[in-house]
Amino acid sequence: MDTFFNPKSIVVFGVSESHGNLGKTIIENLLNFKFIGECYAIGSSGGYIKGKKILTGLDEIDKTPDLAVILVPAIHVPSILEECGKKGIKHVIIESGGFSEFSEERKDLEDKIKEIAKTYKIKVIGPNCFGVINLENGVILPFFMLTPDYMKKGNVSIISQSGGVFYDTCMMSSCENIGLQKVISIGNKLLINENECLEYLIKDENTGIIGLYLEDFSDGKAFMNIVASSEKPIVLLKANRSDKSKEIAKFHTSALAGDDRIAFAAMSQVGVIVVDSFYDFIDTIKALSLKLMKGKKVGVISRSGGHSVLAADAVEKYGFHLANFSQKFFSEVKKKKLNVIRATNPLDIGDVYDLDLYTEILEMALKEDDVDGIAFIITYSAESDGIKVKRFIQNAGRLSHAFNKPVALSVITNRKEWLDIKNAGVLPIFSDCDRAVFALKNSYKFYKLIGQRNTFKSLDNVRIYKISKHHKEEIKKVSLSYVFNLLKKYNLPIGEFRFTKDKDELPYLAESIGYPVVLKNASHDIIHKTDAGGVILNIEDKDQLKIAAKNIDATEYLIQRFYPSGFEIIIGIKFDRNFGHVIIVGFGGIYTEIIKDTSMRILPISDEMAEQMIEELKGSIILKGFRGKKGADIDAIKNIMVGLSNMILENPYIHELDLNPVIVYEKGYGAVIVDARMSMDV
Repeated sequence: MDTFFNPKSIVVFGVSESHGNLGKTIIENLLNFKFIGECYAIGSSGGYIKGKKILTGLDEIDKTPDLAVILVPAIHVPSILEECGKKGIKHVIIESGGFSEFSEERKDLEDKIKEIAKTYKIKVIGPNCFGVINLENGVILPFFMLTPDYMKKGNVSIISQSGGVFYDTCMMSSCENIGLQKVISIGNKLLINENECLEYLIKDENTGIIGLYLEDFSDGKAFMNIVASSEKPIVLLKANRSDKSKEIAKFHTSALAGDDRIAFAAMSQVGVIVVDSFYDFIDTIKALSLKLMKGKKVGVISRSGGHSVLAADAVEKYGFHLANFSQKFFSEVKKKKLNVIRATNPLDIGDVYDLDLYTEILEMALKEDDVDGIAFIITYSAESDGIKVKRFIQNAGRLSHAFNKPVALSVITNRKEWLDIKNAGVLPIFSDCDRAVFALKNSYKFYKLIGQRNTFKSLDNVRIYKISKHHKEEIKKVSLSYVFNLLKKYNLPIGEFRFTKDKDELPYLAESIGYPVVLKNASHDIIHKTDAGGVILNIEDKDQLKIAAKNIDATEYLIQRFYPSGFEIIIGIKFDRNFGHVIIVGFGGIYTEIIKDTSMRILPISDEMAEQMIEELKGSIILKGFRGKKGADIDAIKNIMVGLSNMILENPYIHELDLNPVIVYEKGYGAVIVDARMSMDV
């Protein structure tokens, strides 16, 4: 991958002198950003760009360029790629569109590209992309014009499946004082996908923060394993969620939709912050440039009482608490004759008219042991206070670094001053107090999530990842007797049971279990046995069993011990094509599909992760004990969940498994699985 970002020579195909030629823009970008290597332009019409000759063929270049960029009509791409292969070029970016994102009939062009790339061992980014940017050395390959004046170099690198989001990120970064390092447009991901790019950026010493825009995952489990290998903050803007957007994405980048609930659970599991909008994407990247928020106590300082109230609302909305400023803090404020309106948090400094005193107030607040981070809100007149506010922003950055606590600044000014104030110091500027507290929330979220990477890494992920890759498309349901016996084999607490195809055997089997019993239709094609009249509960003797058997016409019968009621939950396994096996826990029984209170993780899981999943359920308060009722045996639930996780390691071809219901008794009395169904690969 490194040659894409650090080539010594670049050749661009599809260049002409004509106004609006996109290939010409690429050459101009390279020249404007002073690319330190050699660049060659090739176009059938010849000519010159800024004194540089446009060659008519690759044979006019004596050397073998390190990197080729192709921007010609899609139909001509395979032949040019073959020329590159014959010349010995091993890295190619295809920026041309008009492939599978345009129509299914164009997939044959992509197949030709794959074949040529394989023959000549060429690495290919694209097609249908904007190329790459490396601000370290002037490798600027998009076919839209960029200017060194507003492209700030920094430590943020971006991977984008969309050219439009790629462009918007470049533009917004220039407005928001975000320094970019490397930007990659992956387009249709034909031969290089987000995982290879992510792996490269994780190893890149100049990249500190990584942002991604994705419409689908090429290999979700591999993505998780790559993320878990790093401590770098990663932000994901995941699109292609709604039915309408899935159709658009299909024609945009050939993206296939996955199950987003699974994707979001997976990202949380490895400490990736997922956002809902481009606005949140940019603000979260800004947030992650702050010092980490390591607790939930926020100090709010504002020039306006209204902003104080809004900020206090935001503190509560984002799950924080207002810090308690100490009496010593207020004594110091009084001693310095700082005219604060009220000695509270939020601290209203509307009557402190000398803005040079803001630095002292901030320093005192950061010294407070009860303060984990500060939201500082300023509105001001650029004409009278502009220089002082800029000086304060610079001082705030210095103090934040010294005390290792985040300071989120919300600053509002006039139009003329707006961009200047955003570039005044190292700290990002947020447009309102809610966004400042939102930034602290995401900083804290990353702080809490990063520990999950080590947990994920410590489990047997490589093994389960390799075996799950061999799943087939054809799925079959398996018999209830197979499922029950498999669960029994792995010492999972399946209720005592017997199977038979002979009605006459039922009384003898019931006697061996002991009354009361349950009789079920165990026929292969019955899913919801209760709805089909296939379950009769609490059969107390032989006569009742005889009547029950007459009412159930089945090819196979299941007779079980009757277990008294308790808390009913569901525990399930599902195989996802992107992320592998997923475990789900929630409230079960006949209301499972109505309540939909569930939590999920990608397998394997640990005891600690199982406990986290149970905590995430909205109804977990019921399991812990509620209004005088004793709590459920949560340890028994965890044991089943971890036991299932281990069972999948040895039986990776299980496609789906539902344990519903699992009856959970009071703490210390265990749990019992009373029904199950399963499908597997064939």
